[in-house]
Amino acid sequence: MRKSHKRFAVVFTAAALVAVLGATMALAGEQTNGTGKTNAGFTIGFNAKADLTGSFEYQPTDANGTSYNIHCNDYTRYVQTTTPKGLYPKSIVNSTYCFDGTTRYYVHAEFVDRGEPGTRDSACITVKLYPGRTNAVLIKDCGTIQNGNVQIHPTNSPADAELVATPTV
Repeated sequence: MRKSHKRFAVVFTAAALVAVLGATMALAGEQTNGTGKTNAGFTIGFNAKADLTGSFEYQPTDANGTSYNIHCNDYTRYVQTTTPKGLYPKSIVNSTYCFDGTTRYYVHAEFVDRGEPGTRDSACITVKLYPGRTNAVLIKDCGTIQNGNVQIHPTNSPADAELVATPTV
């Protein structure tokens, strides 16, 4: 390889690395967290970060009366956006790292922060057996958070920033 081609390859690789690291650092501050009771009255507590770390605790009961204690460690997707017309911040998270004992679940949750004190914040949570794509919905719990609060902490990064992890089994 000629010197000019090697130099171009090194410069190109360095520029790509700087761009990736810069994007990662810009998203590092974005996070969503909250606690309370869902619209259906189930206990929820969560912390989701744009770097796909965090946890999700949810204790619902399905239509058949079966109770769950679902705990997720980390996320496979985090999107920070806004509601239509940009009125309120909104976060969307997915996780396939969710368990109740040995049973694995797929969780999709959408959170809206309508300001303090959180009396109008909302969540929409969908739970399916893992892997989730073709499995029936076990729990769908959407509406205003009761006795709690959702807080979305954006950074100055572009709107609709999204990180997606490669799922592992």
